[in-house]
Amino acid sequence: MIGIDYSGAGLPVGSRTSAAHNNALRAIAAPGAWWSGPERLAIVQETRSAPECPVCHPRAPSTFATIDRIEHDGSNSLPPEAVEAIHGIRNDSGHLTRRWFDHVIAAGMRPEAYVELVAVVASSVVVDTFARGVGLGLPDLPPAQPGAPTPESSKDVVDAGAWVPIAREGKFNILRSLAMVPSARDLFFGAFDTSYYRTPETRFALTRPQVELVASRVSAMNECFY
Repeated sequence: MIGIDYSGAGLPVGSRTSAAHNNALRAIAAPGAWWSGPERLAIVQETRSAPECPVCHPRAPSTFATIDRIEHDGSNSLPPEAVEAIHGIRNDSGHLTRRWFDHVIAAGMRPEAYVELVAVVASSVVVDTFARGVGLGLPDLPPAQPGAPTPESSKDVVDAGAWVPIAREGKFNILRSLAMVPSARDLFFGAFDTSYYRTPETRFALTRPQVELVASRVSAMNECFY
């Protein structure tokens, strides 16, 4: 089956979550603002294979923060700077630095393309991790949709000291961080909201303190910045 069928999951999964995850996979397969449908699917495939990269595993925890470029055991269909960005984000996000980011951009990636790549990587990790967590395998990816990227860059952003411009207004930086490419922001939060992020419409079997306890523990183990 293309996409995700949670009917065979080891735990009950709400219809909103199932719909959101399938919508995210379909959206990834479509052309984005700075990457085509085939490229976005290649980003997902690279994200899935990155943890097994033999080049990444011997690297010290701070290596991603100091190297200029390294040849990963990865995709030949993506630019090297995209592969480096995917492996850094997926394998060692807690140690990435502004210097590393500057090298990725200097290698040829536009900041807007980086924002979209982050959204695709993060969205696919949300969906894949959730599927595995309820006892299923990795979801099959839908076929790539034809069409060229439609360059998109919001003007309603400001340089606030982050690596990329963020939304001019907003209470939480995580909500402001992908604003440079609105479609990338919508992709990520479309997948993320029903999985954890609490909105008035979000419903969990756990209480809010229980959700925060699990999230805090996982974030600490993953050395999450937030």
